[in-house]
Amino acid sequence: MNFNNSFQPSVSSAAQVTVGQRSQGLRIGKLPSGIILWRPVGKTLFFLLPLVLAVNLYVVSSVSKINDSIIAADNNYHELMDKNIELRAVKARVRDPEQLQKLAADKLSLFVHSKGQVGKYNPRKGYFIYL
Repeated sequence: MNFNNSFQPSVSSAAQVTVGQRSQGLRIGKLPSGIILWRPVGKTLFFLLPLVLAVNLYVVSSVSKINDSIIAADNNYHELMDKNIELRAVKARVRDPEQLQKLAADKLSLFVHSKGQVGKYNPRKGYFIYL
């Protein structure tokens, strides 16, 4: 094997940095300037800001619609609960035996029979048997 270890001198040209140049780089409030840097930033903001605003508008609209539907469902639930309470009260009133007889008499003209008022016809014997 043949290795070629040739040495070539290299010279690095380093820029001379002074104390004033370093202190300018350490300033906190100074932003980098130049159109080369701010043009891509401006283009990015120009395209992304409307997109972000549109997405935000869509999300807020969706949340608002969902909130409205939740409120409507809650109102419907409370209305049904009130109606259920009213129907249970009516059911309790109607199932009372005295109230049931009164409603049957008023609406259907039905009365409780007394002894001897209802008869059953016996065709073999040919007469009524009163209950």
